[in-house]
Amino acid sequence: MRNGLKKWVAGLLVMGLMAAGTVSSGQQVSAETVYTYKDELTSFTVEGSNVRISGTHVVWRSNAANYAGQIYYGNRGTGQQLQITSHGKPTDTPVVGVNGKGEPIVVWADKRDQNDGAGNLNWDIYSYNVSTKTESKLNTDAGQHRIPSIDGNYVVWQTNPQYEMYLYDLANGTLKDLGEGRDPVVGKGRIVYKGALDGDLYEYGISSGTSRKLLDLPGTSYVERFVFNGEEILWKQRDLDGNGKYTFLDLGVSNPQPVDLTQPVPLGKTEYAEMSISGGTAAWLEASGDKAIVRSADLATGNLYSLGVIAPSQFIGFNGEELALIAGGKLISREIVRSESAASTPGSIGAAALQQEGDLIGPGGGVAAGGQAARLVFEPGTFGRESRVVLKPSGAVTAPNKEMTWLGVAWTWTSEAKLEKPALLTIELEQAAATAGRANRTGIYRYNGDTGKWIYAGGTFDVSWRNIRTQVQEPSLYALFLYEPSFTDMKSHWAKDEVEVLASRWIVNGMNTGRFEPGQSVTRAQFAKMLVEAAGLKGPTQGTASFKDVPAGHWASNAVEQAAAAGWIKGYEGSLFKPNASITREEMMIMLTNAASLRKEEAGEALNAYADAAKVHSWAQPSVLAAIKSGLIQGSGDRLNPRATCTRAEAAAVIYRWLGKKGEVFQ
Repeated sequence: MRNGLKKWVAGLLVMGLMAAGTVSSGQQVSAETVYTYKDELTSFTVEGSNVRISGTHVVWRSNAANYAGQIYYGNRGTGQQLQITSHGKPTDTPVVGVNGKGEPIVVWADKRDQNDGAGNLNWDIYSYNVSTKTESKLNTDAGQHRIPSIDGNYVVWQTNPQYEMYLYDLANGTLKDLGEGRDPVVGKGRIVYKGALDGDLYEYGISSGTSRKLLDLPGTSYVERFVFNGEEILWKQRDLDGNGKYTFLDLGVSNPQPVDLTQPVPLGKTEYAEMSISGGTAAWLEASGDKAIVRSADLATGNLYSLGVIAPSQFIGFNGEELALIAGGKLISREIVRSESAASTPGSIGAAALQQEGDLIGPGGGVAAGGQAARLVFEPGTFGRESRVVLKPSGAVTAPNKEMTWLGVAWTWTSEAKLEKPALLTIELEQAAATAGRANRTGIYRYNGDTGKWIYAGGTFDVSWRNIRTQVQEPSLYALFLYEPSFTDMKSHWAKDEVEVLASRWIVNGMNTGRFEPGQSVTRAQFAKMLVEAAGLKGPTQGTASFKDVPAGHWASNAVEQAAAAGWIKGYEGSLFKPNASITREEMMIMLTNAASLRKEEAGEALNAYADAAKVHSWAQPSVLAAIKSGLIQGSGDRLNPRATCTRAEAAAVIYRWLGKKGEVFQ
């Protein structure tokens, strides 16, 4: 067994599933700590959920509906596995610890003594001594006894909805009512809990029998959830606006003060409760699509780093040296690899740095993180072999023209292997964009060293206006620019904002004269290209040309082929697309509804509001109806003008509305 694995076996994994100063991201002096990781698959099998680990001891609940799974115990050192319960009634939240005699004790919530039925919400707390094979019911009165915690000879839990806390002493078999509190966790003679009536944290000293408040938050903030390992507390703190941050407190120092590990960010679409703290290191999960990024913090330095992408159900806990995961029923040890690398000039990365720095990403995907400020997420299959990816902040760059402003953010990344598919680059700003206009006009640009030019790579903010992301596939220097184009003939035009935002994203452009010509008609090829640019479709097309009149080499061939492959456009008889023909408004609506994947209906009343509804061709009606119902098309008064040519301003307006529907531009 490796030394690292021995440390992991000996360490206590602490994880919570219940729901100030600032540490910097680390200052480079002469060297910096680089964090990577490697996995080791163990032979220990776990068939269930609610997995908890303490040293070599493991407990879990078998898989079954309605909490009906049974409690199991295992020892990873000896390979022993034991079924603790077999009554078939619901069980929940198993935990494991070692008492004062060195005997493993399993504790869980149990409904064996309760009548069946949705109206009976009562649970009991049971314990099982693995060495003596004795089982005990710890609570004496009926109630909703839930969420036990164990450390040494002490077991603590709470009741719902009264939030009454109980302490059981395994050494002498005594039970004590501690009064009101929520989510109590015991460790090293202390019990940390949330107040029953507020969002603050409290500590109860078992030997002294006294309580004190550890954290006194304003009425606008509260502790959402926390974990405690006997000395260190990690919690997710949230305010009434939904902004959340991770904070920790070290009870092992004199006059402990809370320290923020992250800046507040808005409540996300997906939030994970899993977190862990041990050995001077904290870990938690952040959403990344349907996966989760394991984020970690070195509590001594404040360095933030990534421990890879996992499914949320895989996370068990973390002991400061290694992460415990479950995948395919097997226990996995993910070891942190720390190394010191020589300091380098920002933006300069050589071969030596590639060997020492960065994150090792395998065929299964992963994350390369530059502290909290930037990260690259690689999906499975991005690399055919292990590749070291280095993501580092770069020095100052120069804006390419007077309409562009560098926002002080630049990152360089390199990869040892070629990417087979794009990665997701996310950059976090120190402060949110001041206005919707600035957020809409800010983009990520890639520097082409061969041409000396900056190329627009995309960029969409989240709702906080602090995190901007885009797909990237070419390792290079990337920077954030605010691009504010303007046109002499758009100063008072009704579509001024729409045109300028789309121009800042390189979806539309103006004329050499400095004008936009908003009333000029749009061709079918031009509108197809606008849709492809707005959707961010990238990559070369393959195969023969779809249309005879858009051959390879045509200025719009790539965009037309992308749109055809996506099913957005169709041509005319004879395999013609007629790229130079002005697009009519109903043709524009067909392309738009296809690109937006709108639900189409053969008939509807939405057309009745327009005096010229009869002019809509029957083959266009489903798309026109869908465009009207979605709000992407608004018409001109009581007229749709379906057979009129679409102008440049109208095309910009509908694409702007589409981006707004997708949450990619803000009002």
